[in-house]
Amino acid sequence: MQPRSNPQPALTRRPGAVILRCTLLWLMAAPGMSTAYATNLVDALTLAEGSDPAWREAQANALAVAEGIPQAKAALWFPTLAFTAGGSHSDQSITTDVNIGLGGKVAFQNYDYRLTLTQPVFNQERYVRLRQAHKRVAQAQSELDTAYQDLILRVAERYFAVLAAQDDIVFAKAEKEALAGQLEQAQQRFEVGLIAITDVQEAQAGFDRSQAREIAALSALDNAQEELREVTGTYLNDLMPLGKSMSLDRPVPDDIEQWTESALSRNLEIAAAQAATEIAMEEIKAQQAGHYPTLDISGSRGLISQGGRFGQTEIDGGDIGMRVNIPLYAGGSVLSRTREATHTHAAALERLERARRGAFRQTREAFLGIISQISAVTALAQAVRSSATAVDSTRAGFEVGTRTTIDVVTAERGLSQARRDYAMARYDYTLNRLRLKRAAGTLGPADIAATNEWLTPAMPEGQQESP
Repeated sequence: MQPRSNPQPALTRRPGAVILRCTLLWLMAAPGMSTAYATNLVDALTLAEGSDPAWREAQANALAVAEGIPQAKAALWFPTLAFTAGGSHSDQSITTDVNIGLGGKVAFQNYDYRLTLTQPVFNQERYVRLRQAHKRVAQAQSELDTAYQDLILRVAERYFAVLAAQDDIVFAKAEKEALAGQLEQAQQRFEVGLIAITDVQEAQAGFDRSQAREIAALSALDNAQEELREVTGTYLNDLMPLGKSMSLDRPVPDDIEQWTESALSRNLEIAAAQAATEIAMEEIKAQQAGHYPTLDISGSRGLISQGGRFGQTEIDGGDIGMRVNIPLYAGGSVLSRTREATHTHAAALERLERARRGAFRQTREAFLGIISQISAVTALAQAVRSSATAVDSTRAGFEVGTRTTIDVVTAERGLSQARRDYAMARYDYTLNRLRLKRAAGTLGPADIAATNEWLTPAMPEGQQESP
């Protein structure tokens, strides 16, 4: 979903119509989707499309803004027809010095009705309001597309946050089991006098810390699952994790300047901010139009019936003509509102500049993040292998008395941390690819489908793939 270079003045399609078509394509491309819960990234996004309140709010807001165009057209081009009617009862008591029968009490009815047709001919402010309505719709479309890209990224971030929390639990359990074995071994060696009590105490402390880390990891998983449920509307089980098949590719094109230029020309937040500045400029013109005359054609037909002492009088007639309204003086309010609109336009220009700088920063951060994470994933994969070797060597040294329990606990902790860092680096690499597309304004279903191909069926607990 990319911002149009020359946005149409009206929503020629219902917001989300293209999204719906894309969703159908995703469903056909996701044969493993479960009817009960999502198991992969595409499934999670499909659920979020129908459930996420922020996305649904954006759709409703876009539809509300789209109604501004028919309202502006109605005020500018179409006549208004009104029917008015009224009536009253009058009682009069008349006293006179002339004795000719004019005094006394009298009661009578008054009523009237009128049908009035008014056709606008010239109203500068209403012309401006129509142009403004078109620009508001263009802004709403950009904001709607932005909301959808945010939804994609939000789902991906929370999906991988759950996977990271699940990994952390596995690593914490593995560390705890290893340290539990180390504690048992230390206690046995202490009982036969091979080590000091301090080694047992150190093993106990390491085991206790691993228990605390497992508890924290379980809590973090609960929180991550709640955050994912917030956008999908349901708890998701058996999420497919990242497999070893994910490729560590540099961005295409491999040029940070090209990505930055693309972001400045296609970023949806910039497009929305640009539309906002144009709307603010139109508001200046709308307020200046307060000095312009207006011209209307008006025609009416009706009946007026009035009673009195001398009987009931009825006037049945109609009229048609033109009415010109020329503003002369309004106490300075028109000038004040014009100055207000000018200040608002200046603020909109600053928001536009802020959006440009934000897109510039986000694009470069994501691009450099991809580059750095490629190296980090490779380095951390080696760190995991080295840490596993170090644990084996340290345990062997402990067996022969050349290494202490402290060394073993430290090595186990280092292996667990290396595994966590390696897993997080892979998630960060994946998310930075999506963030780069989001900053450049090109994030869409194809990117989610490509990421989804890296997911594999979950392995049994404790059997995560080694780097």
